[in-house]
Amino acid sequence: MDTKLKNISRSPLTKSIASILIIILISMMILQLVYIDYTNLEIESIFITEYKNSKIFADEVNKAIHDTYKLLKSETSIRLKDLNYIYLVSDNNKSLTNSVYHGKEVYEENKDGFFSYENGIYTVGETTNSSLINGFPEDEQYIMYIAFPDRFMKEQQKLWNEAGQILTKIILWIILCLVLSSLLLFYLISVTGRKVGTDKLCTLWIDNVYTEVLFLGFTPSMVWISFLPQIVSHEEYIGYSLNHIQMKSMYLIGVITALTIIICGISLLSWIRKIKSGRFIKDSICHKIIEKVNMNIVNLKSYSLTKSLYQRQIVFIITSGILILFIFLFISMPLLMITFLTIQMLFIYWYIRCNNKTFDEINKGFNESIEEQMRSERMKLDLITNVSHDLKTPLTSIISYIDLLSKEENLSRDAREHVNILIEKSDRLKNIVIDLFDLAKSTSGDINLELEIIDLKKLIEQTLGDMEDDIERTGLQIKTILPEKPVNIVADGKRLYRVFQNIIDNALKYSLKGTRIFIELLVEDDGKAFVNIKNIAGYEMNFASKEILQRFSRGDQSRTTEGSGLGLSIAESFTNVCGGNFKIDIDGDMFKVIISFETVQLAEV
Repeated sequence: MDTKLKNISRSPLTKSIASILIIILISMMILQLVYIDYTNLEIESIFITEYKNSKIFADEVNKAIHDTYKLLKSETSIRLKDLNYIYLVSDNNKSLTNSVYHGKEVYEENKDGFFSYENGIYTVGETTNSSLINGFPEDEQYIMYIAFPDRFMKEQQKLWNEAGQILTKIILWIILCLVLSSLLLFYLISVTGRKVGTDKLCTLWIDNVYTEVLFLGFTPSMVWISFLPQIVSHEEYIGYSLNHIQMKSMYLIGVITALTIIICGISLLSWIRKIKSGRFIKDSICHKIIEKVNMNIVNLKSYSLTKSLYQRQIVFIITSGILILFIFLFISMPLLMITFLTIQMLFIYWYIRCNNKTFDEINKGFNESIEEQMRSERMKLDLITNVSHDLKTPLTSIISYIDLLSKEENLSRDAREHVNILIEKSDRLKNIVIDLFDLAKSTSGDINLELEIIDLKKLIEQTLGDMEDDIERTGLQIKTILPEKPVNIVADGKRLYRVFQNIIDNALKYSLKGTRIFIELLVEDDGKAFVNIKNIAGYEMNFASKEILQRFSRGDQSRTTEGSGLGLSIAESFTNVCGGNFKIDIDGDMFKVIISFETVQLAEV
């Protein structure tokens, strides 16, 4: 079920639907904001239920007060047109009004929008919000009555309620679009670069573009955001509907917004894929430049050929820059321009030819170095093979004569002890020679393998059974965790037996007394079998896992225990030639060997 859901989520169709929905949702959010701007819908209408208590009305009241006062103090005749209020203002010299009524009681009838100033004191209507007034001009020598008719206030209240309802729906819709688009964007970010049927990260051609260049994909959005307020058309409107000019503008804004989102989305998802693959910084121009500079600095210190190449490159850049400058300067003089262009072409030819020669010399030196290393490695292997082979014959004779000597009955007690020591040391020398010979053959690849299907579980049990005496002598306990069913692999049984024998022998020699050795066989769902052999070291392991796998390397630096230092190296080499993988993990005092093989399934009969 999980695999099916993963396949659906990574499906190109699902990704395409999510991308289209994001474009639609974000475009709709932008268009809703443009609609609010077109129709001058006030956000305040959501929070304040009555128009008479709004800041919009307060601004209109204060403007009316100041405009009327200016009208009184003006020496010329000024007429205020298209007013939403009636006023009466007078002083000792003149009296002005835009109404046929001159009594205060007529103005006071407008209880929601009445303001008066007399004898330095201002008053408001019965239900008028007094906090709306910033203050009448301080001058006791005038009288001012201002009233917003009840009819006007009712119409404004109706529009105010309508605006609040529209804005509430728009804001809820914007929040919904924002949440859905955010969830879809998070989904695209999580699945981008992932395809059905594989966990490998897949990249697109655009991911090869430099990181800084991809930033240009965000430029259209920045330009569009900065120009959008200037494009919005503020034509006259009736209620909260749009006229045909504004409708056309909305369509255009929607199309441009969608295109901008597509460009930004492509750049963003490419950035995400770069981050997932660890290429975000590596693919940047700045990183490339710094890497080039560092490389040149390092190479200049080491190689004379690359130093000359670097110097030639500097000369080429500077000279080419000067020649190109002259070409542009003399573009109006064809003869001189062609001359400098010809020089530039010849200079490019010289640069390419000299660089090819330098590259050939570098490649030649590189190939010679590789051949020398391979020759040296072959000589080492041949030396080990020949020496171990030449040691076998005299060593066999020595062991034979020691065996004959041990059978003599007239030997003294001291002589018998000396013979026993010779037997012990000759056996150890024989094992070292055999180890050297086996290691040389497996490393060189000159080894005959008898590959067959073997049961890894039985091989481990057989090895432990054959080494039972050695295990009892050490006093260590071995804890095995093996599966009930056979674990079949393809390998050389004799070589793999030697691998487990060497590893267990190594654990018996170097484990802390009183501890246990753990051998665990695991089979994973992907068809791999893992053998984990763990023990606690009886000494301080101040070495790395790679060092212990080197030839003649021993963890016991004091060399108080027996061993040639070849056991683990042979185990690794035999594991590799059998097609397995050999790994050592050191965690504090824990020494762990991990061997893995591909399992095979036998056909059921």
